[in-house]
Amino acid sequence: MHVIRQARNVVAGLGLISAIFGCAPKRPVQLEAPVSVSIEPVAGPSTRRVAPSPSHSFWEGMRNLDPGYADRNPVSPEEARFANALRLVLAGDANEAELTLDSLRSSGTDSLVRTASWILLTAMLQYQDKWDVLAEIAPRRSDLPAATERNRAAVEQWAAVLGKIPRRVISIPSRPTVAGLTLSVAGTPVVSVLVNGKQRFFWLDTGSSISIVASDVAADAGVIPLSRDTLEIVTATGRIPALPSVISRLQFAGVSITNAKAMIVDTELMQVRSVEGAAEQIPVRIDGIVGFDVLSRMRVRLDYGAGTVTVAQPSPPAGTRRHVQRNFFWVGTPMVRLLTARGVPLHFVLDTGAQETYATEILPVKAGVRTYPGERRSVAGLAGGRQFRGRFINDIRLWLGARRLDFRQMLIFAPAVSSFATWDGILGSDIARTAVVTLDASDGLFTVEEPSRGGRRLREGN
Repeated sequence: MHVIRQARNVVAGLGLISAIFGCAPKRPVQLEAPVSVSIEPVAGPSTRRVAPSPSHSFWEGMRNLDPGYADRNPVSPEEARFANALRLVLAGDANEAELTLDSLRSSGTDSLVRTASWILLTAMLQYQDKWDVLAEIAPRRSDLPAATERNRAAVEQWAAVLGKIPRRVISIPSRPTVAGLTLSVAGTPVVSVLVNGKQRFFWLDTGSSISIVASDVAADAGVIPLSRDTLEIVTATGRIPALPSVISRLQFAGVSITNAKAMIVDTELMQVRSVEGAAEQIPVRIDGIVGFDVLSRMRVRLDYGAGTVTVAQPSPPAGTRRHVQRNFFWVGTPMVRLLTARGVPLHFVLDTGAQETYATEILPVKAGVRTYPGERRSVAGLAGGRQFRGRFINDIRLWLGARRLDFRQMLIFAPAVSSFATWDGILGSDIARTAVVTLDASDGLFTVEEPSRGGRRLREGN
């Protein structure tokens, strides 16, 4: 039976903090260090040919973000229309994709097509800040399945509240703006922000689909809950309660956001602790998080070595720029496409709130790499800690444009968050410690380049 994994949950940062380990023969290896990443320029073409995904069914092909499966194999007319909608999603044409998906979810005769169309449609509407439209077309509370009714992280639940307030307005300077950044204990970039005029320090976390503010910060800045009903957000280790709210004005790096949707989370949960076994276990607070809902509207360049973040206007519309091979997509989560040496596409969720990059269980099969047993102690950025005992990939080489990314001692971790698309891994902030990264959701590009020389040493903060 075909299974469509749902992408209906509002997701918070998935950040992980790695720890330290030792070694023992014939037992799980106690790893001495977290995953390491190196960036190598590769001679030859700047882009590699993308091979068809190794899919054996239509829905497996769709979850592998391969709409071309419908061109290579016999499919039904409705499946063909869905594949075309997915192609529009990957091309960044959210408006056209929205029209097709809305038609399929409302009038399709194939129940799987209808369900998948609704899941992707909610992702497109959330991405475009169309919570009002989502609230209008969402099933009435009395019509919701019992599972959805109980799921307080479902986007339908959030849309019922967020759809009642005006859409946000984002003002980005016409010229690139450079601001300072530090690193949190989780390795997440941290910038100075103004929350309704009050200065605080927020994470820049692409792993959070909506921005977050700690409850004490919200109270001090006059950020009021929009509802008395407590909803939930999903993290890598579970769920945490949250209250929907709106920040009247959020400012950072020259950017100003009016009516910024946000989730208020209890201050006691907005903290991370030092690694298990360390001399001190002092919790480090998190004032808040600038999520992907905001970061996706601009071009963001992170230079950890220089301690700077550069924010610029997004790229011009697709029809006005030269052809590029997109590798950065929003399908309910932000995903980066990396390629194996044979051109097999692997899709990693981009999570600047995760200290390290890790793989899911499907990656070794797709990439044809061996694994070994090991242990690693870790804690999560939100919702508690975990100790990992499982399998690791000793060495894997993947390509991003003209750059080869070499990963060593990569943890295989099955995240608690589900989505429509198959997660082959999580691309963490460790890559930005190795290279300067630029993310531009409008252009559909995630790029890396060699770090600047002579940059000042990055300070650890928050």
